[in-house]
Amino acid sequence: MGETQTVLAAPVMAPEGRRFRPRAWGLVLIGVVAVLTSGTTMWSVSSGYGGVDADGGWTDGAGNPVTTAPPTVDVVAHTAPAALAVLLLVVVVGVVVPPTLARRGRPALGEAVRWGAYAAVLVVVVAGTLVYTVWQGDVVVDQVHRQVLEPHGFPWGGVTVTTGHMTR
Repeated sequence: MGETQTVLAAPVMAPEGRRFRPRAWGLVLIGVVAVLTSGTTMWSVSSGYGGVDADGGWTDGAGNPVTTAPPTVDVVAHTAPAALAVLLLVVVVGVVVPPTLARRGRPALGEAVRWGAYAAVLVVVVAGTLVYTVWQGDVVVDQVHRQVLEPHGFPWGGVTVTTGHMTR
């Protein structure tokens, strides 16, 4: 009856798991996807600032007769090359700098740079896309509807403006 048994308990899991580290291939994938999908963010709007009356004469936007053909504006919005260049620069820094810092004895700083690159890519893509969409969709379209002949696009988005005159 006085017998004691000693039970040794071993932990089921190791106290430290594998640390999650950002990898370069994720940044490369983001860069490739950004370049391949940059052409899909295009849209266009066009407007003619006048028309033709019942007699076949030209009219302006208010319906008043004019002697020359009214102007037209065609706007095609696309991703700005500068935005892609900034995004790809962030990707290259996030891929190249961390291994260089690790070779020089600063692996923790390299990991911080890579985390920063992931954060910067997220900010550039999300904020750039949201601001670009709001600006182009609100400001540029509003300028076209107000008959501005040279609408100004958002700096992160390119705008190609073609002006001309109506034809019959």
